[in-house]
Amino acid sequence: MTRFVPVFTTSLFLSLHLGTILYVNSSLLNKFFDPSAISLLFILGALGNIALFLSAPKLIERLGKRVLLLFLLILAALSTIGLSLATTKPTVAAFFIIYASLLYMIFYCLDIFLEEISVDTKTGEIRSAYIALIHLGLILGLSTLTLLVVDNVLKPVYITAALLLVPPILLAIFSLKSPTPNWHGLHHHHASLPLKSWWLAKNVRRATMARLALEFFYAFMTIYTPLYLYSILGFNWTIIGIMFIIMLLPFILIQWPAGKLADYFIGEKEMMIVGFLIMGTTLLFMPYLEASVIFWTIVLFFSRVGAALVEITSDSYFFKHVSPYDTRLLSIFRLTRPAGIIFGAGLGALSLSFFSFDKIFFVLAIIIFFGLKESLLIRDTL
Repeated sequence: MTRFVPVFTTSLFLSLHLGTILYVNSSLLNKFFDPSAISLLFILGALGNIALFLSAPKLIERLGKRVLLLFLLILAALSTIGLSLATTKPTVAAFFIIYASLLYMIFYCLDIFLEEISVDTKTGEIRSAYIALIHLGLILGLSTLTLLVVDNVLKPVYITAALLLVPPILLAIFSLKSPTPNWHGLHHHHASLPLKSWWLAKNVRRATMARLALEFFYAFMTIYTPLYLYSILGFNWTIIGIMFIIMLLPFILIQWPAGKLADYFIGEKEMMIVGFLIMGTTLLFMPYLEASVIFWTIVLFFSRVGAALVEITSDSYFFKHVSPYDTRLLSIFRLTRPAGIIFGAGLGALSLSFFSFDKIFFVLAIIIFFGLKESLLIRDTL
């Protein structure tokens, strides 16, 4: 088990870093840009992430996994420091786009390290522990946010977030090791994605579309919920941080038992359906909530109960129906995250052109019910 320590420790610090600034990025940008421009910046960052992701095989082949990871971590730390110091629109925009382009590529590199040292018969158990650790880091990062924010000044938050990347950088230099010098999946990864075979594999396609709806939800809520709570309802960041810590607890509390239930008792389909129903219902309540910390915390908590169920079941269902060596199909599944950011930010900006801020939660509910439709059509595993 000691072989997992470097990867797990790197992921913990990376998620600590992410949790510290994930929900304040839109508020930082809001000091310089209007919501439509903020949405555009998130879209540009996601496009940069997709470009890096599609270039990953060539980059890994030329640089090696460790060198690429180290380069990305250093660039992420520098761009985070840049965000803490930037005072003009062009510099804030440039540093944010660079940062947003890198983040999920870093997690992708860690996925490769984890895949290579994992035993196939325990992949589900290892992945569950890994995902739980990432969510724990996010919660601890949010705790750091609540301690650092004074009078809604965000500079200390970003400096601390940059410092949290120092341990991953050191681990990438001294500890992260790979049993093979090159990623074993590289020779399976071609420039074009197998969209036709993915489309014809109905259950794989529906699980992917369900996951896309979830990633849409994550992007939408990450960008617009903090803006709404802070700018419209007037909550301060200490209160918002505590609310979000409670909101994320379902990812720690229920994903492991949900995964076990899906494996041995009821399958993924039923819990995925329940998860989408919970998410959609909570979104329908949000436009009617006033500035009540208690009610918002309860609704946000249950929205993540649903999201946690959908996340673990869609992940489990997909990997049960795809060979781990079919990296091109896996690539399509991984692309749902930056695609969700693009669609979430784009539709959010478009919605704000026609509706008041509170009504955009109804728009997100429609997308979630689309995900529900996809989950209803998949063939259950049990």
